[in-house]
Amino acid sequence: MKHLRQYIRQLLFEVYELDDEQRKRRNQLIDRYGYQYGSQLARAAGLDLARDQLEDRFLLQQYQEELNDPQGRKLKAAFMNGDVTILHSMTYQGSTMRMGLGGDKDPEAMASDWIKSFGKKGNATLSTSAYFGAPTESIKAKRLIGNAEFVISAKGLILKGYPVFVGTADLFSQTIGALDDKVKAHWKSSGTVKRPNKDNVIIGDDGSLRGITRLGRLRKVGFSGETLLDNWTVIGTYISDTNDRGFPRSQEELQAWIDDSLKMGLPCNVYGTDGKLIKRFEP
Repeated sequence: MKHLRQYIRQLLFEVYELDDEQRKRRNQLIDRYGYQYGSQLARAAGLDLARDQLEDRFLLQQYQEELNDPQGRKLKAAFMNGDVTILHSMTYQGSTMRMGLGGDKDPEAMASDWIKSFGKKGNATLSTSAYFGAPTESIKAKRLIGNAEFVISAKGLILKGYPVFVGTADLFSQTIGALDDKVKAHWKSSGTVKRPNKDNVIIGDDGSLRGITRLGRLRKVGFSGETLLDNWTVIGTYISDTNDRGFPRSQEELQAWIDDSLKMGLPCNVYGTDGKLIKRFEP
């Protein structure tokens, strides 16, 4: 309940009015890419209109209320206690990066570099993929697709934290690296907010966002393509045995990543691209 109140309080302060320069950037994206995709890109870059932010706030409040019954609390507890595997990729390239809007990632960065920049704990909402089953075992999903496949095939961090929204697929949420300094300054005290794009989420008959609200549903699906995670803590690192071009990583690259993790006192999982836990290294 404490985390629900905290997140709703954060939502109340998140509405941001675009200035003239930001409106011009938004309109340029829509003119260039068409209204639907241009609006999605603008949203990912933090250039969504105040009325859209207000609607997001209302829809997220509805979803959070669904997590406040006994089954929803079980789901939250699993995420907050690290009983499900939550991965944040350090190398995944989103749409804003591909379109030159920011959010570039250094493929050579180590986990310790990320932690030096963002810390082992934080309240800036992160995009993650979540998988049923603990980080000490292989991913249980029969088949991984979309974000869930891309993220497990990368390298990054194992987390636990509060689930703001657990989606089945890519939510097209805001990209922190694509936000301009004005938006970042607005959210500095409360932590950067990421919200699901309602156009990328199943909508119920009552207009509500239909995310995963039950641990049993996550077990059945096997994964969440994108989970927005708040109040997170780093509890480990991971790396796939294959790089983003589909070639096996060298033993030197794998060992350097493992050593970096162990030096920080963090366990490291080495996965196959199918989610099989090849080996877990403990500090």
